[in-house]
Amino acid sequence: MSLSEPSAAVAIVRARAVQESILLIRRSERKEDSWSGHWSFPGGRRDPEDFDLLHTALRELEEECGIQLSREHMEAELAPVLARRKTGPFILVTPFVVGVERELPTVLDHQEAVEAVWVPKAQWCDPMRHTLRTIPGLPATWLFPAIDLPGMPVWGFTYRLAADWLGLLPKTSPIEQVGFEQADLVLEFLLSQGLKLKHGWTERMAQPEATEPQQVKVAAVEGAIPEAQVVEHFTKPCDYFPSLNLLAIQPDSIRMVGLAFEEYLISCASE
Repeated sequence: MSLSEPSAAVAIVRARAVQESILLIRRSERKEDSWSGHWSFPGGRRDPEDFDLLHTALRELEEECGIQLSREHMEAELAPVLARRKTGPFILVTPFVVGVERELPTVLDHQEAVEAVWVPKAQWCDPMRHTLRTIPGLPATWLFPAIDLPGMPVWGFTYRLAADWLGLLPKTSPIEQVGFEQADLVLEFLLSQGLKLKHGWTERMAQPEATEPQQVKVAAVEGAIPEAQVVEHFTKPCDYFPSLNLLAIQPDSIRMVGLAFEEYLISCASE
């Protein structure tokens, strides 16, 4: 799949005082919305009438939150970010950081959003508030990096965008090394629980029939994966930020997706 240019934009609204904080909205629940019920930054798809993507971000901010800002409030245009949807093609989103002096009241369009909150930057930057955790509506053994807010954790696209913008993600190069180290920690934990190593990390091709097949690092163990213990261990708050996008646990395998969306698999199945 190729994406030529961004087709959507979001506004990261930053209040500078009394404490620095960031505006989020909780989206209304709609079947056609891939982010139904999620916390997100105000934003949406570019309309044909929009002058540019900054216009899109400011228009959506006004429509969804009742906050009208001018182009002069824009502090930075960030690099486009890929938003992965449940169905349909992925979209490329341009984030714009816009600054205001203080937290502003919101007047929500309840067809678009049901709640708004200004999240203190100190809360975003506290690693003890970030955990791998379950998400309502998804399998109980799928763990995602998130922070808690009322009704729904902040996770997925919004979480990744905020963590990247705030500099919370590791600066290791290549970034895949961070994911591999986290995957290896999971493997070490399984061995500490009495499972036996069948073979260490090797690479294999995933979905060889796909247009863009991906290399997956695979390890194998002998013994049943202790699902409850894995969930308990890896959902504990830590003094560092989670470095995986997904930890999916099954009785016979654990699948992990790193920060660059590279994949790792620990398998108990016979080969």
